Amino acid sequence: MKMSDRFKKILVLLGLFLLTFLHFDFWWFGQVDPILFGFMPIAMWFQVLVGGVLASIFLFFAYKWIWPEVPEDFEEESE
Repeated sequence: MKMSDRFKKILVLLGLFLLTFLHFDFWWFGQVDPILFGFMPIAMWFQVLVGGVLASIFLFFAYKWIWPEVPEDFEEESE
């Protein structure tokens, strides 16, 4: 079953909204304890996970999924 381009874009936008919601840390805001690995609060670790790891993985797959294919003769047409 092949998904339409519009449906793919809607799914990517929903993923983007989910990452944006997770970025606003309402549940651990202002909480210092527990300190993980002796130097960083749990809220900061969560931001590293969401902002660094999950966002990078999401953007990689969004690029692979919705970016149009580059034609093979692209360079020949541009000259």
